[in-house]
Amino acid sequence: MAKEKLNGIYIPMVTPFHEDESINFAGIKECTDFLADNGVTGIIPSGSTGEMVAMTPDEQIAVNDAAVKAADGRIKVVCSTGAYRTKDVVKMSQAAEAAGADGVMAVTPWYMAPNENELLKHYETIRKAIDIPIMVYHNPYYSTCLMSDEFMAKLYNEGFIDAVKERQADVYRQQDLRYLTDDHFAIFYGYDVCPVESVSCWADGWVCGTGNLFPKENTEVFNLAKERKMEEAMTAHFEKIRPYLPLFTKPTADGMPTPWLQIIKEGLKLRGVDAGYCRKPVISELPADVMETLKAVLKEYGYLA
Repeated sequence: MAKEKLNGIYIPMVTPFHEDESINFAGIKECTDFLADNGVTGIIPSGSTGEMVAMTPDEQIAVNDAAVKAADGRIKVVCSTGAYRTKDVVKMSQAAEAAGADGVMAVTPWYMAPNENELLKHYETIRKAIDIPIMVYHNPYYSTCLMSDEFMAKLYNEGFIDAVKERQADVYRQQDLRYLTDDHFAIFYGYDVCPVESVSCWADGWVCGTGNLFPKENTEVFNLAKERKMEEAMTAHFEKIRPYLPLFTKPTADGMPTPWLQIIKEGLKLRGVDAGYCRKPVISELPADVMETLKAVLKEYGYLA
Protein backbone atom coordinates (compact mmCIF):
# COMPACT_ATOMS: atom_id res chain seq x y z
CA MET A 1 0.00 0.00 0.00
CA ALA A 2 1.34 3.42 -0.98
CA LYS A 3 2.38 5.62 1.92
CA GLU A 4 0.61 8.95 2.40
CA LYS A 5 2.83 11.85 1.32
CA LEU A 6 3.79 14.14 4.17
CA ASN A 7 3.07 17.84 3.72
CA GLY A 8 2.07 20.97 5.62
CA ILE A 9 3.53 22.89 8.55
CA TYR A 10 5.11 20.81 11.30
CA ILE A 11 6.44 22.17 14.58
CA PRO A 12 9.52 20.52 16.13
CA MET A 13 7.99 20.60 19.58
CA VAL A 14 9.92 21.42 22.74
CA THR A 15 10.21 18.76 25.43
CA PRO A 16 9.13 20.10 28.83
CA PHE A 17 11.25 18.91 31.74
CA HIS A 18 10.69 19.43 35.45
CA GLU A 19 13.28 21.38 37.42
CA ASP A 20 14.84 18.05 38.50
CA GLU A 21 15.17 17.23 34.74
CA SER A 22 12.56 14.46 34.76
CA ILE A 23 10.14 14.48 31.82
CA ASN A 24 7.09 16.69 32.31
CA PHE A 25 4.36 14.63 30.66
CA ALA A 26 1.61 17.08 31.58
CA GLY A 27 3.65 19.75 29.81
CA ILE A 28 3.85 17.60 26.67
CA LYS A 29 0.06 17.48 26.65
CA GLU A 30 -0.18 21.27 27.11
CA CYS A 31 2.28 21.99 24.30
CA THR A 32 0.54 19.56 21.96
CA ASP A 33 -2.88 21.06 22.72
CA PHE A 34 -1.55 24.58 22.17
CA LEU A 35 -0.17 23.71 18.74
CA ALA A 36 -3.22 21.70 17.69
CA ASP A 37 -5.52 24.55 18.76
CA ASN A 38 -3.50 26.96 16.59
CA GLY A 39 -3.98 25.00 13.38
CA VAL A 40 -0.63 23.37 12.62
CA THR A 41 -0.56 20.29 10.40
CA GLY A 42 1.57 18.29 12.77
CA ILE A 43 4.32 18.10 15.36
CA ILE A 44 7.75 16.48 15.54
CA PRO A 45 8.50 15.52 19.16
CA SER A 46 11.97 14.80 20.57
CA GLY A 47 13.91 16.43 17.74
CA SER A 48 16.67 19.01 18.05
CA THR A 49 14.33 21.61 19.54
CA GLY A 50 13.01 18.79 21.73
CA GLU A 51 16.52 18.25 23.19
CA MET A 52 16.98 14.78 21.74
CA VAL A 53 20.71 14.91 22.44
CA ALA A 54 19.90 15.22 26.16
CA MET A 55 17.70 12.10 26.20
CA THR A 56 18.25 8.37 26.15
CA PRO A 57 16.52 6.29 23.45
CA ASP A 58 14.01 5.03 26.03
CA GLU A 59 13.23 8.61 27.04
CA GLN A 60 12.71 9.59 23.41
CA ILE A 61 10.32 6.66 23.04
CA ALA A 62 8.40 7.85 26.12
CA VAL A 63 8.19 11.44 24.82
CA ASN A 64 7.12 10.29 21.36
CA ASP A 65 4.48 7.99 22.78
CA ALA A 66 3.12 10.80 24.99
CA ALA A 67 2.95 13.18 22.02
CA VAL A 68 1.05 10.67 19.86
CA LYS A 69 -1.43 10.11 22.69
CA ALA A 70 -1.81 13.85 23.28
CA ALA A 71 -2.39 14.56 19.59
CA ASP A 72 -5.17 11.96 19.58
CA GLY A 73 -5.59 12.13 15.80
CA ARG A 74 -6.21 15.89 15.74
CA ILE A 75 -2.86 16.59 14.08
CA LYS A 76 -0.13 14.49 12.50
CA VAL A 77 2.83 13.28 14.55
CA VAL A 78 6.19 12.51 12.94
CA CYS A 79 8.41 11.22 15.71
CA SER A 80 12.08 12.11 15.79
CA THR A 81 14.03 8.88 16.16
CA GLY A 82 17.51 10.14 15.40
CA ALA A 83 20.54 8.61 17.07
CA TYR A 84 24.08 7.70 16.14
CA ARG A 85 23.62 3.92 16.40
CA THR A 86 21.46 2.35 13.72
CA LYS A 87 20.03 -0.16 16.23
CA ASP A 88 18.81 2.69 18.44
CA VAL A 89 17.11 4.39 15.49
CA VAL A 90 15.42 1.11 14.56
CA LYS A 91 14.24 0.55 18.13
CA MET A 92 12.77 4.05 18.43
CA SER A 93 11.24 3.94 14.95
CA GLN A 94 9.51 0.63 15.60
CA ALA A 95 8.17 2.01 18.88
CA ALA A 96 6.87 5.11 17.09
CA GLU A 97 5.09 3.00 14.50
CA ALA A 98 3.56 0.84 17.23
CA ALA A 99 2.36 3.96 19.05
CA GLY A 100 0.52 5.15 15.95
CA ALA A 101 2.88 7.82 14.61
CA ASP A 102 2.34 9.12 11.08
CA GLY A 103 6.05 8.89 10.27
CA VAL A 104 9.55 9.18 11.71
CA MET A 105 12.30 11.72 11.23
CA ALA A 106 15.84 10.36 11.48
CA VAL A 107 18.70 12.83 11.46
CA THR A 108 21.91 11.63 9.84
CA PRO A 109 24.35 10.10 12.36
CA TRP A 110 26.55 12.84 13.77
CA TYR A 111 30.07 13.65 14.99
CA MET A 112 31.82 10.69 13.32
CA ALA A 113 29.99 11.28 10.04
CA PRO A 114 29.39 8.06 8.06
CA ASN A 115 30.31 7.77 4.39
CA GLU A 116 27.72 7.25 1.66
CA ASN A 117 27.92 3.45 1.76
CA GLU A 118 27.33 3.52 5.50
CA LEU A 119 24.47 6.01 5.18
CA LEU A 120 22.82 3.90 2.51
CA LYS A 121 22.93 0.85 4.77
CA HIS A 122 21.73 2.93 7.75
CA TYR A 123 18.54 4.10 6.03
CA GLU A 124 18.00 0.77 4.28
CA THR A 125 18.00 -0.91 7.69
CA ILE A 126 15.44 1.57 9.04
CA ARG A 127 13.27 1.09 5.96
CA LYS A 128 13.23 -2.68 6.41
CA ALA A 129 12.14 -2.25 10.04
CA ILE A 130 9.05 -0.03 9.56
CA ASP A 131 6.33 0.73 7.02
CA ILE A 132 5.46 4.35 7.92
CA PRO A 133 7.12 7.28 6.08
CA ILE A 134 10.78 8.09 6.84
CA MET A 135 11.98 11.68 6.75
CA VAL A 136 15.71 12.37 6.65
CA TYR A 137 16.75 15.35 8.75
CA HIS A 138 19.62 16.84 6.77
CA ASN A 139 21.43 19.30 9.03
CA PRO A 140 25.16 19.22 8.25
CA TYR A 141 25.72 22.36 10.35
CA TYR A 142 25.15 20.28 13.50
CA SER A 143 25.62 16.70 12.35
CA THR A 144 28.78 17.27 10.21
CA CYS A 145 27.20 14.86 7.69
CA LEU A 146 26.72 16.53 4.30
CA MET A 147 24.74 14.67 1.62
CA SER A 148 24.90 15.60 -2.03
CA ASP A 149 21.63 16.14 -3.89
CA GLU A 150 22.40 13.10 -6.02
CA PHE A 151 22.90 10.87 -2.97
CA MET A 152 19.72 12.15 -1.29
CA ALA A 153 17.83 11.35 -4.49
CA LYS A 154 19.41 7.89 -4.54
CA LEU A 155 18.10 7.17 -1.03
CA TYR A 156 14.61 8.07 -2.23
CA ASN A 157 14.78 6.40 -5.63
CA GLU A 158 15.92 3.14 -4.02
CA GLY A 159 12.93 3.27 -1.68
CA PHE A 160 14.72 3.93 1.62
CA ILE A 161 13.27 7.38 2.45
CA ASP A 162 10.09 9.30 1.70
CA ALA A 163 10.88 12.88 2.70
CA VAL A 164 13.60 15.30 3.78
CA LYS A 165 13.77 18.17 6.21
CA GLU A 166 16.38 20.33 4.50
CA ARG A 167 18.03 22.60 7.05
CA GLN A 168 20.40 24.34 4.62
CA ALA A 169 17.70 26.81 3.52
CA ASP A 170 18.83 26.56 -0.10
CA VAL A 171 15.96 26.89 -2.56
CA TYR A 172 18.17 25.77 -5.45
CA ARG A 173 18.78 22.52 -3.57
CA GLN A 174 15.01 22.08 -3.30
CA GLN A 175 14.74 22.58 -7.06
CA ASP A 176 17.51 20.08 -7.68
CA LEU A 177 15.97 17.47 -5.38
CA ARG A 178 12.62 17.77 -7.12
CA TYR A 179 14.30 17.42 -10.52
CA LEU A 180 16.19 14.31 -9.39
CA THR A 181 13.18 12.62 -7.76
CA ASP A 182 9.44 12.96 -8.43
CA ASP A 183 6.32 14.54 -6.96
CA HIS A 184 5.93 11.80 -4.35
CA PHE A 185 9.15 12.85 -2.56
CA ALA A 186 8.21 15.27 0.23
CA ILE A 187 10.56 18.25 0.57
CA PHE A 188 10.34 20.20 3.82
CA TYR A 189 11.97 23.59 4.23
CA GLY A 190 13.79 23.36 7.55
CA TYR A 191 14.57 26.93 8.54
CA ASP A 192 12.49 29.85 9.81
CA VAL A 193 13.19 32.84 7.59
CA CYS A 194 11.98 32.22 4.01
CA PRO A 195 8.90 29.98 3.97
CA VAL A 196 7.18 31.81 1.11
CA GLU A 197 10.21 31.56 -1.14
CA SER A 198 10.65 27.88 -0.28
CA VAL A 199 7.06 27.02 -1.22
CA SER A 200 7.56 28.76 -4.56
CA CYS A 201 10.54 26.45 -5.11
CA TRP A 202 8.94 23.03 -4.66
CA ALA A 203 8.70 22.75 -0.88
CA ASP A 204 5.79 20.57 0.23
CA GLY A 205 6.11 21.49 3.86
CA TRP A 206 7.79 23.62 6.49
CA VAL A 207 9.38 22.54 9.77
CA CYS A 208 9.40 25.72 11.83
CA GLY A 209 11.02 25.92 15.28
CA THR A 210 9.77 29.40 16.14
CA GLY A 211 6.29 28.06 15.40
CA ASN A 212 6.36 26.65 18.94
CA LEU A 213 5.81 30.19 20.17
CA PHE A 214 4.02 31.73 17.16
CA PRO A 215 2.08 28.84 15.58
CA LYS A 216 -0.92 30.83 14.39
CA GLU A 217 1.18 33.38 12.52
CA ASN A 218 3.41 30.78 10.86
CA THR A 219 0.49 28.60 9.85
CA GLU A 220 -1.32 31.53 8.26
CA VAL A 221 1.70 32.51 6.17
CA PHE A 222 2.44 28.94 5.10
CA ASN A 223 -1.16 28.24 4.10
CA LEU A 224 -1.33 31.39 1.98
CA ALA A 225 1.86 30.34 0.19
CA LYS A 226 0.55 26.81 -0.42
CA GLU A 227 -2.63 28.32 -1.89
CA ARG A 228 -0.34 30.24 -4.26
CA LYS A 229 -1.54 33.56 -2.87
CA MET A 230 2.03 34.78 -2.97
CA GLU A 231 1.49 38.52 -2.63
CA GLU A 232 -0.74 37.97 0.39
CA ALA A 233 1.75 35.49 1.81
CA MET A 234 4.67 37.92 1.43
CA THR A 235 2.69 40.72 3.05
CA ALA A 236 1.64 38.44 5.91
CA HIS A 237 5.24 37.30 6.37
CA PHE A 238 6.45 40.87 6.79
CA GLU A 239 3.60 41.68 9.16
CA LYS A 240 3.42 38.50 11.23
CA ILE A 241 6.83 36.76 11.16
CA ARG A 242 9.55 39.22 10.24
CA PRO A 243 8.99 41.47 13.31
CA TYR A 244 9.83 38.69 15.79
CA LEU A 245 12.81 37.14 13.97
CA PRO A 246 15.46 39.41 15.59
CA LEU A 247 14.40 37.94 18.93
CA PHE A 248 15.91 34.64 17.79
CA THR A 249 19.04 36.01 16.11
CA LYS A 250 20.36 38.86 18.26
CA PRO A 251 23.21 38.01 20.68
CA THR A 252 22.76 38.72 24.38
CA ALA A 253 24.07 41.92 25.99
CA ASP A 254 27.22 40.11 27.11
CA GLY A 255 27.87 38.78 23.61
CA MET A 256 26.64 35.23 24.08
CA PRO A 257 24.77 33.46 21.23
CA THR A 258 21.01 33.82 21.17
CA PRO A 259 19.45 31.41 23.71
CA TRP A 260 16.70 30.47 21.26
CA LEU A 261 15.50 27.34 23.06
CA GLN A 262 15.10 29.15 26.36
CA ILE A 263 13.31 31.99 24.55
CA ILE A 264 10.76 29.52 23.19
CA LYS A 265 10.20 27.84 26.55
CA GLU A 266 10.00 31.05 28.57
CA GLY A 267 7.81 32.62 25.91
CA LEU A 268 5.39 29.70 26.10
CA LYS A 269 5.23 30.04 29.87
CA LEU A 270 4.39 33.72 29.47
CA ARG A 271 1.61 32.62 27.11
CA GLY A 272 0.29 30.22 29.75
CA VAL A 273 1.73 26.97 28.38
CA ASP A 274 3.86 24.76 30.64
CA ALA A 275 6.97 24.30 28.49
CA GLY A 276 9.08 23.37 31.50
CA TYR A 277 12.83 23.62 31.95
CA CYS A 278 15.81 22.67 29.79
CA ARG A 279 18.28 19.93 30.64
CA LYS A 280 21.80 20.95 31.55
CA PRO A 281 24.26 21.97 30.31
CA VAL A 282 21.63 24.35 28.86
CA ILE A 283 20.80 26.99 31.46
CA SER A 284 17.04 27.54 31.59
CA GLU A 285 17.04 31.08 32.94
CA LEU A 286 17.10 33.88 30.37
CA PRO A 287 19.43 36.88 30.75
CA ALA A 288 17.49 39.93 31.93
CA ASP A 289 17.94 41.82 28.65
CA VAL A 290 16.61 38.90 26.61
CA MET A 291 13.62 38.45 28.91
CA GLU A 292 12.72 42.12 28.53
CA THR A 293 12.95 41.86 24.75
CA LEU A 294 10.82 38.71 24.79
CA LYS A 295 8.13 40.40 26.86
CA ALA A 296 8.15 43.42 24.57
CA VAL A 297 7.69 41.23 21.48
CA LEU A 298 4.84 39.27 23.07
CA LYS A 299 3.17 42.56 24.02
CA GLU A 300 3.54 43.78 20.44
CA TYR A 301 1.75 40.64 19.25
CA GLY A 302 -0.99 41.07 21.83
CA TYR A 303 -0.03 38.03 23.91
CA LEU A 304 0.91 40.00 27.02
CA ALA A 305 -0.94 42.91 28.59
